[in-house]
Amino acid sequence: MKKFLICLTILVIFGLFIFFVGWTSIRVKPMQVGIVTSKTGGVSEIPVVNGKFSWNKEFLLPANAILNCYTLEPLNVNKTVSGTLASGEAYTGVLGSVNNFGYEFNYSMNISVSEEDLVELIKKNKVKTQEDLNNYLSVSGDVIAQLTTDYLLKKLEENPGFSVESIRRDDLTKALRIYQECPEVQLSLFAITSSKVPDYDLYKKVRNQILNSDLRNSRSYSTSNSTNINNYDAESTTVDETVSQE
Repeated sequence: MKKFLICLTILVIFGLFIFFVGWTSIRVKPMQVGIVTSKTGGVSEIPVVNGKFSWNKEFLLPANAILNCYTLEPLNVNKTVSGTLASGEAYTGVLGSVNNFGYEFNYSMNISVSEEDLVELIKKNKVKTQEDLNNYLSVSGDVIAQLTTDYLLKKLEENPGFSVESIRRDDLTKALRIYQECPEVQLSLFAITSSKVPDYDLYKKVRNQILNSDLRNSRSYSTSNSTNINNYDAESTTVDETVSQE
């Protein structure tokens, strides 16, 4: 009987040890999600969430698996995109005034990824650590900011009276198809905090004046060349007639 109790105790202890080794959800803090990566099974498709029981047999083999934890709370990023319209600096030189053709847009956005998308990012080796995830979200913010700026400049060129601040997040995401460029990210908040828009009316006037001036100069140059050619032909004819008379 004594031996039986000893064996039973050993089995219970061993069973508890096996249970705790594979019990992964206890290692994940609240507001975090864990992803198991193992040598034998690769990246687990099932995220580990705090408060939801999860047990992974991959941890029974020493040095076979690791559990990386990530915070999936939206990351707030602030982005600025600035520049000058094409040939804007040259046009400013023609006017001899301040730069009316520069632009600057400041954005604030909350970006995150879902548990499923996080698994895909890890499988594609785009993310390994929390720092990698934050960097990925920040770079996605750069892409979204540039796409938005290109869209706003196009709208302003079509309609100089277009109000930049009036645009809504849902309309913007549909127009830009952001989720095609950044399919793994979720944009929960997007705002244009400040903006400086170029003077498109003045830009078009100066551009048209320069184009018309270049066109006139080109026509004048062509006419001058044509006159010179005609004069050259006349001189050649005179020389030929003189030679014939001799």
